Amino acid sequence: MEIGFSKNSITLKQKELTELDKLVIKFVKTMGNVDYAIVSGYIAIFFGRIRGTEDIDILLNRLNAKQVEELHERLLKGNFYPVNNIEDAKDAYELLSDGSSLRYAEKGTWAPNFELKFVKKPLDRMTMENKIKIRFDTKYSMYISPIELQIAFKLWLGSDKDYEDARYIYNIFKRYIDVGKLNGFISELHVKKEIVNRVLGR
Repeated sequence: MEIGFSKNSITLKQKELTELDKLVIKFVKTMGNVDYAIVSGYIAIFFGRIRGTEDIDILLNRLNAKQVEELHERLLKGNFYPVNNIEDAKDAYELLSDGSSLRYAEKGTWAPNFELKFVKKPLDRMTMENKIKIRFDTKYSMYISPIELQIAFKLWLGSDKDYEDARYIYNIFKRYIDVGKLNGFISELHVKKEIVNRVLGR
């Protein structure tokens, strides 16, 4: 897999798509014209880290009731169902508006499922303002959290799995990332210096 890196995008060549990748591509295409960013564990998995996951976390800029209804209907028609066992699109909107997550999975399965959340915290807003586009195999693309913020976020979460995700992503992108931006996100999240040094080997 060859990586081309710029400020707002990553271009991949010879990316071999896994079944999980294909499912994620299908889901984000089914969402249609919705402003989103994929965050958390799937990003490391997408770039080759071998580990399992039960959910794919997706941030959404706030939608109104009509837009949630349209999104919900598109997902239903695309062979996805709400894991939350909601009755209709109104329930979907209320759930998201209350700050809770709304989960969808492909029919006939439970996991992996897609966990949708509205932007709420400053960290969420930073993610959406700095998100980057991944282009791969010429016809596919998706939006993800900026690499620098993803590393800092995983360091902040603090589990062994999160540290391994942070280390893995850092080692892949350390030639490309904006060190000043990474340090800024680390400082913003109050990650201790000794953790940064231990996990990233800096």
